[in-house]
Amino acid sequence: MAIASGSGRRIAYVAETVFGTTPGTPSFKIFRSTGGGPRTNKTTGTSDEIQPDRNVRDEFQLGQDVAGDYNFELAYGNLDDLLEGALFSAWATNVLKNGSTLKSFTIEETLDLQGGNSFSRFSGAVVNTLSLNIASRAAITGAVGIMAQKEAIDTAIVAGATYAAPGTEPISTASANVASLTLSGVTPNPKVRSLTLEVNNNLRTRPLVGNLYTDSLGYGMCDVTGTLECYFESNTLYAAALAHSGGGALSFTVGNAPNKKYTVLVPKLILGNAERRPGGNTDDVMVSIPFRGVYDSAAACSLQITRAVS
Repeated sequence: MAIASGSGRRIAYVAETVFGTTPGTPSFKIFRSTGGGPRTNKTTGTSDEIQPDRNVRDEFQLGQDVAGDYNFELAYGNLDDLLEGALFSAWATNVLKNGSTLKSFTIEETLDLQGGNSFSRFSGAVVNTLSLNIASRAAITGAVGIMAQKEAIDTAIVAGATYAAPGTEPISTASANVASLTLSGVTPNPKVRSLTLEVNNNLRTRPLVGNLYTDSLGYGMCDVTGTLECYFESNTLYAAALAHSGGGALSFTVGNAPNKKYTVLVPKLILGNAERRPGGNTDDVMVSIPFRGVYDSAAACSLQITRAVS
């Protein structure tokens, strides 16, 4: 049997109807990823028995948790199901707003052993975090942070499982595929060198007596945060941050072709602790401003994503 190669890994997922239970005859979708992934983390304890020979008598297992990040390059359609998971919501007329409905998946990783396969299935997988990184002259990248109930290994597919081929949409770049980036309430509109956007669902495990795995996954507030790195052109943006300005919106559209774009909207944000970075003799002066998205009553959310934008 050959040694497995990382380039032969297949990552696929299917939505669960019951938390922690892989559907029968599952219809998996293959996910385009650049690496990473969840892993099982065992919690162990060591015996404290006092022994005259000074040897440890036992190390025992206390529990197993699953967590990790899948990295990606942004391509239209690849993330749509996981975006629902990240925002605890569902697409409605191509609009997705953060909500409060937990969605779980079974994620399956397949390694090709050239004569046989190794399967790892992470059931009860929930999106804990989502990040998006837009930097000048670079591909748009990000990561999906997963927490799951457990991992099971196998040497064969689930009976009747099918695998939908991944999409073929091109990768979006910050140079050619970002438009209409605006920060309302700030004039002139800032010139942005980089932008990060993060969603954190603050998941937690729920361990039980008599169970090696978490019973379920609890969740906290939906934290929508990010950072703007802008060229320093005037006092306006920096002054707005010093004044703890809020109420404005951040919006941008990303995608490669008409009707295959996303518009991301943080309808109401608060500018955080800004840092002006003068640099040296050969540097431009930059200002780095963290921000937080807060609930906007008009949009009824803190984060909104619209797909199929022209």
